[in-house]
Amino acid sequence: MKKFHLTILGSNAASPAHGRITSCQILNYDDSLILIDCGEGCQIRLSQYKIKKSRLDIVCISHLHGDHVFGLPGLLGSLSLEGRSKNLKIFGPEGIEKFIKDNLENTSTYLSYDIEFIELNHLGFKPIEILPLKISAFPLKHRVQTYGYRFDESLGPKNIDKEAINTYNLSIDEIKHLKNGNDITRKDGELITSDQVTLKQREARSYAYCSDTIYDEELVPYVSNVNYLYMETTYMHDLVDLAMERMHSTSKQTGKLAKKAGVEKLITGHYSGRYKTVNTLYEEAKLVFPNTIKGYDGLLLDLI
Repeated sequence: MKKFHLTILGSNAASPAHGRITSCQILNYDDSLILIDCGEGCQIRLSQYKIKKSRLDIVCISHLHGDHVFGLPGLLGSLSLEGRSKNLKIFGPEGIEKFIKDNLENTSTYLSYDIEFIELNHLGFKPIEILPLKISAFPLKHRVQTYGYRFDESLGPKNIDKEAINTYNLSIDEIKHLKNGNDITRKDGELITSDQVTLKQREARSYAYCSDTIYDEELVPYVSNVNYLYMETTYMHDLVDLAMERMHSTSKQTGKLAKKAGVEKLITGHYSGRYKTVNTLYEEAKLVFPNTIKGYDGLLLDLI
């Protein structure tokens, strides 16, 4: 089974505090790396956790607040200093290309590789890349244009049962159709279903990232039934009014949304700097949604 690992590099909101840096994560699928947000200090964490920047293929930026992008220009420059030649894809909201190009120009930074910018401007659920991971972006409700990302594993064609080939005298074209999940009906009216002649596949794995957003049940369809959901737990619920004002979520609200969406596991994060320890935020979410994992800088999860 292919590697599917998540490393949380930074779990704090707004600015670094209490040993936590701001939002950034690495999703490793089959040793191809996806960077999700890039707060300042990202490069230090990559080095600290021995993650090779050279394997970075895609960057997914949620929005243009500084705690999610201030580390990106420096990282791009370092990749060039290390002699990168492979192209890099950057997904993000409108303005991400201008943000990067203005920064590179104003600092006289030359890149040894090309960047393909894919700017998002849509409502609803939009698939944007296939690795064989299908990456989909969906809108969040925050103070600026913001997107969440969902990563769904694509398992490809099913394996055919070799005995079924002889039993049903299957042709090459019939085998192709059945492996792709399609049923076939022969000229004599005989129906052969894909499930009859193919081996059962394991369950595809999935991960969703939601930061920053208010509590919004319109998110439920976008993260429905994912194996792992990372969603901000910025405040304790006694600060729900402040959360609404600043368009963030409380731990209790996030636990409630995870429950409604039928996710398998919830990961907490994007903690307000007012909290020296995040145990209370984690415990509050866990009271509502028991299958909760405490997110922290350095957490490595095997997404199985």
